[in-house]
Amino acid sequence: MAKVTFKRIGIQNLGPYLERQYLDLRVLSNKPIILVRALNGSGKTTLLNCLQIALYGAKAIGTGRAAEYEQLIRSLHRDDAEGPAQIVLDLQVEANGERENITISRQWQLGTKLQERTIVTRDENEDPQLAQDWTEYLDGILPAELLQLFLFDGEKIEALANPKTLPEMLRRATEAFLGIGGIDALQKDLVAVERRALLQAKEASGDYEQARTELKVLEGQQNAAQAAVDVLRGSLPTAEQEAEKARTTYERASQQAQRSGLGAYERAAEIRAAEQAAREEVNVAAQSVREALADPLAPLALAGSLWNSYKTEWAKQQDTHANKQLLSEIQRRDQRVLKKLRDELPSSSLDALRAALSSDTKRYTAAAQRQVFLVPAPEPESLEAAIRISSDRHEKARAALADAKRKLGEMERSLASIPAKDQLAEVLADLKKKAEEQARADERLAFVKKQLEEQLSLLEHTSVRANAARARMSKDFQGNAHSTKAIGAAMRSRAVLAAFKERLLASKAKWLSEKITEEFQALMRKQRLVTAVRVDPDSYEVTIVGGHGKELPMERLSAGERQLLAIAVLSALIRERKGQFPVVVDTPLARLDRTHREALIRRFFAKVSHQVLVLSTDEEVEGTVFDAMARYTSKAYQIEFSDQTRSSHVGPFQELSKV
Repeated sequence: MAKVTFKRIGIQNLGPYLERQYLDLRVLSNKPIILVRALNGSGKTTLLNCLQIALYGAKAIGTGRAAEYEQLIRSLHRDDAEGPAQIVLDLQVEANGERENITISRQWQLGTKLQERTIVTRDENEDPQLAQDWTEYLDGILPAELLQLFLFDGEKIEALANPKTLPEMLRRATEAFLGIGGIDALQKDLVAVERRALLQAKEASGDYEQARTELKVLEGQQNAAQAAVDVLRGSLPTAEQEAEKARTTYERASQQAQRSGLGAYERAAEIRAAEQAAREEVNVAAQSVREALADPLAPLALAGSLWNSYKTEWAKQQDTHANKQLLSEIQRRDQRVLKKLRDELPSSSLDALRAALSSDTKRYTAAAQRQVFLVPAPEPESLEAAIRISSDRHEKARAALADAKRKLGEMERSLASIPAKDQLAEVLADLKKKAEEQARADERLAFVKKQLEEQLSLLEHTSVRANAARARMSKDFQGNAHSTKAIGAAMRSRAVLAAFKERLLASKAKWLSEKITEEFQALMRKQRLVTAVRVDPDSYEVTIVGGHGKELPMERLSAGERQLLAIAVLSALIRERKGQFPVVVDTPLARLDRTHREALIRRFFAKVSHQVLVLSTDEEVEGTVFDAMARYTSKAYQIEFSDQTRSSHVGPFQELSKV
């Protein structure tokens, strides 16, 4: 198989590129990546389109229709350009131990009819024959239907993870990789052999002529239906991508509208009612606080440390009263004792007794004479329970008031954020426009699906009738043994080829399952989320097995995880291609977080091909993500758009030299 390497591309007078802009695309063997950074609208997607067009011309677009190709070129051609629009792509092709340098140049002149001139040089010598056979030459290296697997838009590949379209894409890609187109061509040749054998058997028969005419009509209908199916199948991915892009654009516009105040505007009545309810709640809570403060015990509940002082003073005062009563009793006792002993004791002994009693009395005199401050009051313990109840009531009322005021503040801020209707006029107009674009894209997708369904049904119907007609002719008009053998052999061969084709496809399903699982798990941060990705050998339908061993619907995956699944599918298919072809990815990291971006760089960009061109915005590749990519990057460019000249200029990205 051949190895293709991009050496240089030059673009002139297409999209944002006015003067001819060159990019040197050569890479080192250990650094396969070329990074091209640009803001949206500066020319990333145009660069991708130019690479596709330079290689495949009209076959670069899904349908290959000349009208759509001309429309694309006219939309890219600059009105202010002097001279023709042109793309020049230098290639190096290695095959069978030989290396050739090939340049493909395409020029366009606008007029009533688009004029295209294609020039191919081989080793610096113009080769008109190679230019004439260029499509067949390049298809021998990489069939055009596989182009979107190697040169793709990262923001659109999530559509590949759609369970409705993924089986058909996988099957068609596998058929192209296996060269099954040759089997289909051989089956058509065998049908022609059957037709010629039948013609020889009953050339002169009037009945045969009628049957042959009917068969030709049926075959014409069958071929027309097959052609329509092929075109519609080619258009379906584009329609799905456009519908997905329109849906995403509308969702972003809707989110921007919400940030601009649309949500608050739509909920204005609800917010005003909530603000009024919050105000009423504040009034009710304030009344509860006032009622709590009106409680007779509320002052004591609010006294704080003063209440503790009161309890201490009350206890001391009780001690003073007790000491006064005790002192009075002691004094009366002393008087009785002295009176009784006055005549019985000598004077000296009586004086000594009087002195002893007086000394004992002095111990209680100081305590009994302590100053009393409080008027008679109830015992503090009898009030404690009532005070606690009053205090709890007051605290709950205050907390309810604070919560009500907080809610009222939130409602007042929400009310203040409601914009006036005239402030939203531009936002509403843009949202309406995006909704209409989404509706048109959905209608287009529904139309393509309906047409495809109808044409598939028609193809099946006409195929059944044509096969039945051939069978009748084989039975009714086999005039000689030679024709009979030829017809029988052709029919058996077609059956064998059909069975061989299905078995060949089925044999690849297991390999695809293993490779997609391996690639997906290598890219995923949540290693246990997915244990296997299975491809059905008959239908090529894809199912995901979760960590619990049960089927995991694709809808459960996040947008970033679906994008990683699509990249895993592409990686598996690219690795199946034994030859080497450059990989170009436009905006590959937009929906991924930092961890997934770094994993994608290490495990996909650094390994998927010998040459990888990454077209990114400035926000996709920065910080640690840029550091991770720089280790594998040979060159980095920055596309700068000038508002003055309305054109873009390509220059080196200086940050790479600092790494």
